[in-house]
Amino acid sequence: MVTIISITNPSLTILQISGVAKLATGDYFDRTKQLLSGKILWFAIAATSCAVVVLLHTMLSRISADALVATTGIAKTADLTSAIANRVPLNFDVPKNFQAKTIKNVSVPVSEKVIALTFDDGPWPETTEQILAALKQEDVKATFYMVGQPLKSFPEIGKKVLADGHVIANHTLHHWYKQMSPLVAQREIEDTAKIIKEVLNVETDYFRPPGGVLTNGLVAYAEKHNQSVNMWSVDSGDSHPKRPSSEAILKTIIAGATPGGIVLMHDGGGSHGNTAKAVPQIIAKLRAQGYKFVTVPELLELSSSLAQPPTAQGSPTHTHT
Repeated sequence: MVTIISITNPSLTILQISGVAKLATGDYFDRTKQLLSGKILWFAIAATSCAVVVLLHTMLSRISADALVATTGIAKTADLTSAIANRVPLNFDVPKNFQAKTIKNVSVPVSEKVIALTFDDGPWPETTEQILAALKQEDVKATFYMVGQPLKSFPEIGKKVLADGHVIANHTLHHWYKQMSPLVAQREIEDTAKIIKEVLNVETDYFRPPGGVLTNGLVAYAEKHNQSVNMWSVDSGDSHPKRPSSEAILKTIIAGATPGGIVLMHDGGGSHGNTAKAVPQIIAKLRAQGYKFVTVPELLELSSSLAQPPTAQGSPTHTHT
């Protein structure tokens, strides 16, 4: 005898369907046990199970998504995908030829007129958000070198940086310049990495030493662990104790900009309203000169794809605080 199951009520629950399937298949399993044994029996059971799954899928496909959620408690596919994605850390990896390297800019062909805007010492109240607003208005992505302590103090601002699509990088826990033992250097970098992971669910191999100091133990640790140590080719001078005007910041950056360059600015470590004010002007001026804006990882990826070696880092100049 053949039993035909007809679904006319879209609110039919999973339990009801399972019950029907059990009634439809229970006698079959009993009869199969009498006729078959061993591996053949289990193969038959497996085949029948697959058929039942297909049957259930066919029936359930006629139920609306909202009815299915209401009757089963199963999350909608989009929500489920989002929840899974939020548990997977975002990784900012370094191209192989830039691992364990210290760079201040990269070589790119003349036709690739790209430049990276970077911001240090945040996240910071008001200033970071002002800079984010300017970058969003201009549709530009930047790289933010975050200090562990302010990120822990202002996690929501840090989350906004990430949500706006910018790159997160490590700028140590305390922003110290002093000479450090290997253990202290490790803690400065790794404790910050831990905070970045806990707050933002991000893992990053991009690092910038505070003050551009290359010899106090931090860079040695970063390079030992294949991180990319990122200096800069243009210092905006915006962190000087006597803060320069937005016009002075603009003039300094435009004068020093080169293809493949990295621009140093600050969003934290104090008030940087003049930097925030200068950002739209910087972008407008550089765009007028034909520049395109990239993040530091994009800059390195571009250089890697074009097989251009990094520019060697010379003696550091400690001009920012």
